[in-house]
Amino acid sequence: MRVKILYFAHIREITGKSEECMDISSNKMDEIKNILFNEYPEIKNERNLLIAVNNEYYDGKDIMENDTVAIFPAVSGG
Repeated sequence: MRVKILYFAHIREITGKSEECMDISSNKMDEIKNILFNEYPEIKNERNLLIAVNNEYYDGKDIMENDTVAIFPAVSGG
């Protein structure tokens, strides 16, 4: 199954790219995380990593073919 991964803020700097397509064999977010953590170990150290799927915060549902997954750090501001 193919999904699109988008990277934002300093996660983009870690990966060196703003997006990529990924082939996964299951429909679980854990597989995507494992692939990312193996490919980009620095991401694993992020304390408040946020994930969205198709423009909505990830809620535990299965990942589907052609979903877009966004990875970004928590932001703060005032």
